[in-house]
Amino acid sequence: MFQRILLAYDFSPHAEVAKQIAQVLAQGKNKQLWALSVIEPLEEPLAEVGEPPMVKTEAWQNAVALSEKELEQERSQRLVQDIAELEAAGINITPVVRWGDPAEEILAAAKEFGADLIVMGSHSNRTFWEVILGSVTEKVAKQAPCPVLIVSHRPPHPGMTHQRVLFATDFSPHAEVAYKVALSLAKEEKHHLYLLTVIPSSGEKETDLWVDSQAEAERKLQKLAAEARERGIQAGTLIRHGNAVKEINKAALDVDADLIVLGSHSRRNIWDVLLGNTAESVSRRAYCPVLIVSHLPGNNAHSGGQPGKA
Repeated sequence: MFQRILLAYDFSPHAEVAKQIAQVLAQGKNKQLWALSVIEPLEEPLAEVGEPPMVKTEAWQNAVALSEKELEQERSQRLVQDIAELEAAGINITPVVRWGDPAEEILAAAKEFGADLIVMGSHSNRTFWEVILGSVTEKVAKQAPCPVLIVSHRPPHPGMTHQRVLFATDFSPHAEVAYKVALSLAKEEKHHLYLLTVIPSSGEKETDLWVDSQAEAERKLQKLAAEARERGIQAGTLIRHGNAVKEINKAALDVDADLIVLGSHSRRNIWDVLLGNTAESVSRRAYCPVLIVSHLPGNNAHSGGQPGKA
């Protein structure tokens, strides 16, 4: 399904796991993998307080330029060394080093290369600034022109060998787009597909509202399952009650899923800022890779992507 894959690589432990997943996905004919490392521009603290009298502008600029050149050379050499095993495995891979904001450069590269999948790691802990400004993975997942596979380095990590896909849905438009990707992936790779929805817990069971919600969820899930079976895909349904993030990750463990697929809203509200949205929160806590599909206008996820020029 995925032919043009962009691996965002920052040399961290979670990026190392993402590299291993990218290697699996990039195997086969007519597949291309780009390994992108983004260097953030060097800070110039002296510029904030004014130049020291003894340092000329030209000398300072030359020193900064030299440091940046050395940093780029070091990053390029390290990237080539780290992806040597992928080349040895026969993967068609191109190393790329760029300067700028990581999220912006990843998004720009995905569009430039016509990527139909972005693979990147996710830290399991959020810093204060990530809560306020949003993490790189969150920004990329919300704005990407293609699905984003986020790989956590939380052990145990089952990898992608069990061929079980868990699709979590809230039956919204962005979930519909993600479902098309889940269907295509399950059919092509002959995965078993589990369809899950989580009903928020009201604290009281067997009320009329609870019964109606359960029945409606079951009806919608069975409709999706029937569509999957018509395509020759083995599909089962799951309904859980409670916190969506916890229940999605618990269900993934219960069915021994090797991949979670879900949609992502393209806009953030105040609760996303304070608590983190469901898609990103799942990816941070999951014990398997999480494929997030944005429903941004122009997103090519449902069509398999449009190859671009390398």
